[in-house]
Amino acid sequence: MNDAEPGDLATEANAATEMLGSVVFNKAFETMNAQIVDQILATPPEADAERERLYNMFKAGQVFVQQLASMVNTYELTKTQEQV
Repeated sequence: MNDAEPGDLATEANAATEMLGSVVFNKAFETMNAQIVDQILATPPEADAERERLYNMFKAGQVFVQQLASMVNTYELTKTQEQV
């Protein structure tokens, strides 16, 4: 899935770690999620398509953060395998 060189993996993993540890990023992400959830809860019962759209936005954010964590994990695994 990732054809990056080990040096590139390290750079990507470090950048992902910085982003995941960023107070500003986490505050923005939490605020965005809270706003989406509030919008979902305020959506009328008959607005299925709008709730689905909002849910997909929420889910996309989760996948984005999981991808960042995956970059870090991939690098750590690669580093561990190189030490063996």
